[in-house]
Amino acid sequence: MRQKFNHFIVLAVFFPLGIMFLNGCQSDDALISRFDQQVEIIQQKYVPDQTLDLFSAEIEKDRNAWVLKGETTIPEAGTELLNYADSVLGNNYSNEFIKLPHPSLGDSVYGIVKVSVANIREKPRHSAQLVDQNIMGQTLLLLKYDRGWYLIQTEYGYIGWMTGDSFIRIDSSGLDNWENKDKVRISKLYPLVYSKPDENAEPVTDVVLNAILVIKEKGSSWSIVMTPDGRSGYIKTRCLTTMETVKLSQEALRENIILTARGMMGIPYLWGGNSSKGNDCSGFTQTTFKANGIELPRDSRQQALMGEEITPDETFSNILPGDLLFFGSEERVTHVGVSLGGAEFIHQGGQVDLNSLDPQRENFSPFRRRTLKHIKRIF
Repeated sequence: MRQKFNHFIVLAVFFPLGIMFLNGCQSDDALISRFDQQVEIIQQKYVPDQTLDLFSAEIEKDRNAWVLKGETTIPEAGTELLNYADSVLGNNYSNEFIKLPHPSLGDSVYGIVKVSVANIREKPRHSAQLVDQNIMGQTLLLLKYDRGWYLIQTEYGYIGWMTGDSFIRIDSSGLDNWENKDKVRISKLYPLVYSKPDENAEPVTDVVLNAILVIKEKGSSWSIVMTPDGRSGYIKTRCLTTMETVKLSQEALRENIILTARGMMGIPYLWGGNSSKGNDCSGFTQTTFKANGIELPRDSRQQALMGEEITPDETFSNILPGDLLFFGSEERVTHVGVSLGGAEFIHQGGQVDLNSLDPQRENFSPFRRRTLKHIKRIF
């Protein structure tokens, strides 16, 4: 009897403690769940498109105290998160939440691409998916560093990982210095910069359409240029154009856009590609329009938010050269092309090529006709 009684006492002592322990876990789990819901609300408010900005946050228990972890590129989102953390956690948490650029980078949070085409990847490793590219002379915002890789943000807001060997790292004064230099833009697909004014001379570097170089001396046939990292060489003057956007009539601008687009006929498809060496569908349209002074967002779904919606008539006779055609399924835009006027269009679909929405044409694409979603007039 005594042994049974003692056993009962032990159960009686530990059973309430067990209930308390379970209730504590449930309370922590409920708090984490509410916190995650608030994180999602803040994310939708400030960072609806996570290719353009970052926001992530979580809380975890370390012994008896909470730890707040995460990062963001939007200061307002960080402030709202910290206010919420204060209201639910009080003083019982340590703050490891970071507002990017990371403080360890100091003032050197800028970069200028120094190679002809720099790859931007989803994660900081060469085997990761290519999500975008930047070309020589474009500026970057550096967000954080990881073993030779930098998380960067492009001039048009796109975020991804780039190797430190792809750009020169500078501070704010270096950025001002670069912006004040006399520069030119490449107007041909992929010319070379030579060590001498001779096409048989050793190359200094290759460059691509829309790349930016410093102009040191402009000649009638050859010009002396300098790369962002200080390499000088000679390039054919016909490959250069000014940085200023020349004001043209809409008709002339449309003609130039089509000339640029047709000039890339046959260039191969590259997922994440965004240069005249290789591109995906939205990289093709972004490159084409940029060459004519018009900045487009990176992705087709982002480009589809621009411009004026045009409802085509039965023969597409009201569709003008330079209008953008968007394709997809249900509410999702997955492809974009450039109208040549009427039912004809040019796009990157394996290689840059021509297709038609007219069933009577030899290059008719029933798939593209079936999946046409929007036509937008950008200018």
